[in-house]
Amino acid sequence: MKISINRNNDTPLYIQIKNKIKEKIISGILPTGLKLPPERAVAEDLHVSRNTVVRAYQELIAEGFLVVSSKPKGYFVREVIKPVYETVLHPLANMRRYNYTEKETLFEDIFRRSTAGEYVSFAGINVNYPDTDDFLVNFKELYECDENEANRLKRNICKMLSAKDIFVSEKNIQLVSETTQALGYIMSLYLRDGDTVIVEEPVVAGTVNVFRNKGANVVCVKMNEDGMDLNDLQRLIETYCPRFVYTMPNLHNPTGISMTLENRLKLLEICGRRNVPIIEENSLGDFRYEGSELPSLYALDKNRIVLYVDTFNLTFLPGINTAFVAGPVETIDMIGRLIVTEQNTIYKISHALLNRFIESGRMDKRKKQLTEFYRNKRDVLSNRLLPLKEQGLSFEKPEGGLYIWCKLPDDVNEKKLFITAGEKGLLYMPGSVFFPYGYSGSGYIRLCFSNVCSKDIDRGVDILKAAMDISRDNFMDWRKKS
Repeated sequence: MKISINRNNDTPLYIQIKNKIKEKIISGILPTGLKLPPERAVAEDLHVSRNTVVRAYQELIAEGFLVVSSKPKGYFVREVIKPVYETVLHPLANMRRYNYTEKETLFEDIFRRSTAGEYVSFAGINVNYPDTDDFLVNFKELYECDENEANRLKRNICKMLSAKDIFVSEKNIQLVSETTQALGYIMSLYLRDGDTVIVEEPVVAGTVNVFRNKGANVVCVKMNEDGMDLNDLQRLIETYCPRFVYTMPNLHNPTGISMTLENRLKLLEICGRRNVPIIEENSLGDFRYEGSELPSLYALDKNRIVLYVDTFNLTFLPGINTAFVAGPVETIDMIGRLIVTEQNTIYKISHALLNRFIESGRMDKRKKQLTEFYRNKRDVLSNRLLPLKEQGLSFEKPEGGLYIWCKLPDDVNEKKLFITAGEKGLLYMPGSVFFPYGYSGSGYIRLCFSNVCSKDIDRGVDILKAAMDISRDNFMDWRKKS
């Protein structure tokens, strides 16, 4: 059983070992009934303590991937893989259905600090481009308007979607305040505790929060350079029988990858054959700087298995939150009923403002301005990072989005780099927060350029370079001592 670990990323060694073995079991490399090597043999091969391997094996037993036997003695790949769920029956303080993990707490803490002003911040996605035109409205007119602003906005959304070859009516649209709210309503309608949702990995911690808060078992599918690893997806579907597959096929967050047309069609074919619905989020689709925008999964879907989620929160005026879900009439109707049950507020003013912004032509104009503005920022950061490639930093210039996804050199410790950069005044999202169950191999960082000027980009990259040098020196010192 050949596996490898990396001592420089932020994932504990026992989790790296567990994940590697788990991948081999799911892929069939380690078949049912196979006896695994003893803990001591694995420990000697990987140069770790025996307790580290024991803990990895115990985790795999708890998740249903291994079984331990006394006759014959040893650890064996389990025949039937079933996730193990904990039943919580305790007093009120312990009855919460979900507790935030360390990664999710860190993600939210970094996001909150990203606008504090004490750092050069490559952390949070905060669009700060002002509207260059005077957008004057008569609020008395807004309050007195008799027209149903929600239905009017739905009609405007239908027109906008038709430009993307998505042809729907008002009955196919449900308005929400943000994409995470849309995901929460979908989960409330369709999920029972313990149901599985498959998500692309890496994945934003906030998305994982929504699914777990609704009692879902979140399973991650790997990504390749052309999008979701569909061979991996097929194996996971066979193993877990998921209720949904969640994907960001356009300018994926955090990698910036766009799924190829071939993979979009194949994904629809796989999920259609297995009757697994797809949630398609396109929240960053308007930030494309080059390359062709491919047809959405919703536009390509012939089996009515796709729910399409999008938002105006990054393109409209700050603080006025509006997003939407497009899908089959029956589903949209049920989401609407659930919203009426849980929420009495009607966002008439925000809908009215957005309607006037769209109908005046300002929305199209603003999108063009945003595209040009952030294309320039992407180019500045990308060019500034190029010299760091000589130090082992690896990245691809994305076709769009608001961030650059970077792979760290093997000799740079991910955790020490984050701490050192923070001490020097640089804040960014460490890659570990995007991997719910940890990972092996080199570490990653996400550098978001949406809220920094060119001067701060220069300063931030200088800090990153210095922090990498310090982290690398610490690693060499450790190598010499060991």
